[in-house]
Amino acid sequence: MIDREKNKPIIVTSSGKVAGFLTGNGVSAFLGIPFAQPPKGDLRFAAPVPIEPWHGIRPATKFGFSCPQGKDPAEPASLLPQDEDCLTLNVWTPKADDQKRPVIVYIHGGGFLNGGTGDPTYDGAIFSKRGNLVFASINYRVHAFGFLYLDEFGEQFKGSGANGLRDQLLGLRWLKANVAKFGGDPENITLMGESAGSISGITLMSLPQAKGLFQKAIAESGSSNILRTKEQAALLTQQFLQLAGIKDVAGLRKLTTAQFGEINKKLAALVGVFSARMYAPVVDGEVIPRDPLTAIQEGAAAGIPLLNGVNRDEFSYWIQYFPVLRTTPLRPFIMGTPQLHGKLQGREEDIFALYQKTNPPDAKIAAVPAFITDLMFFVPHVRVSEAQAKHAKVWMYRFDWPSQVHDYLGACHAIELAFVFKTFDSPLAAEIDGSTPPMGLSDMMQDAWISFARTGNPNHKGMPAWPTYDAQRRATMIFNTESKVIEDPNHEVRQLFSGISF
Repeated sequence: MIDREKNKPIIVTSSGKVAGFLTGNGVSAFLGIPFAQPPKGDLRFAAPVPIEPWHGIRPATKFGFSCPQGKDPAEPASLLPQDEDCLTLNVWTPKADDQKRPVIVYIHGGGFLNGGTGDPTYDGAIFSKRGNLVFASINYRVHAFGFLYLDEFGEQFKGSGANGLRDQLLGLRWLKANVAKFGGDPENITLMGESAGSISGITLMSLPQAKGLFQKAIAESGSSNILRTKEQAALLTQQFLQLAGIKDVAGLRKLTTAQFGEINKKLAALVGVFSARMYAPVVDGEVIPRDPLTAIQEGAAAGIPLLNGVNRDEFSYWIQYFPVLRTTPLRPFIMGTPQLHGKLQGREEDIFALYQKTNPPDAKIAAVPAFITDLMFFVPHVRVSEAQAKHAKVWMYRFDWPSQVHDYLGACHAIELAFVFKTFDSPLAAEIDGSTPPMGLSDMMQDAWISFARTGNPNHKGMPAWPTYDAQRRATMIFNTESKVIEDPNHEVRQLFSGISF
């Protein structure tokens, strides 16, 4: 047991003094540092307001609150203490000196519905120690608190459908201003995220207001195709208000966090299998001026190296929530889902034929999860790689190592996280990875992420040569017990989905 009251390192930040603690591996941790005023009362649904400086020494020995959210055993942060006063960040550093170490800033996942930096999966101590770098993570508001679209209720609510991104931007600004005091280099910051954090990262790459806040990006399993239009967001807001029985923001501000939770449960039941898109950020012309992929294609993120990729069987993760997906045939699923059927441009029969061949009824990974994986993850990440490769170096990967817990999960969503963080003792790893992961694969991946953060290139002596991605070769690192580079993997899927957007 670590005594967090002894040998407390103290840092003088722009907001005040913080006292952290030494972790078991000798890294100093500073947890739960507030970077914004509590977004409560009149600040609920408002853009985040910078924290007012405090007097004295503020303890930074435990994570801040998770944003209020439904409890989900698959999201450990949701089981931790919750409060709307959740806008905090965390820093791990080998030493608070003037060495200007590379910095990684992590944005957590959770589908914009839940999650938080207190999840043990995201412990940055091992990353910091192994890489001799500064590792930070940022909390942000989730679900309605961070992404309910209220622009139509007045000028003061403009941008409310992307307040969670505003939180991330403010956290990044705080770190940019203070990370040198923790031994980091403010001119060598890598933004890293998974799932909703990856979607956030790719979106932030495209935003003018994020310029200079980070120099490189790592995006794991989530692209900007998930973002909502103003019309989609307005419809969900109306559904929310109807379920709440209120008509305005004043009424919304009177709701308790428990009432928000009950309304979200009802909304999720209405949305069904695509509930992960309920609270995606809104392309509103305010915070997000235009479609991020288009902006990246046109050079909005020029000069930002990108390491990005997917897991081979991403959507199998959601079988835990929707078991029927294991046995639902692809044809009735597509034909019975208007938001899918209307976008496939008459290619349904070709799609059915391809997935009948690659994922027959006796396959471990069912056709419906395989199809959604390609539509929502693989193809969008390929398109981001294509777009950014015109303006900076890009490395793409696919993680193929399958779950040792359930065959039907395969290489599902989030399974790579324990490998990247080396947190195999976390609840998430126990749930989907299993007890005997190949540690050599973890070493290879974490060292690649560290090398990228340090130099902008993931290659290191402990792995096969990893070429940059381009539209000709499409070189992709396949991470598995025997890792290797494949050119243009899943080319049939990529070609079949050409021109289809979702």
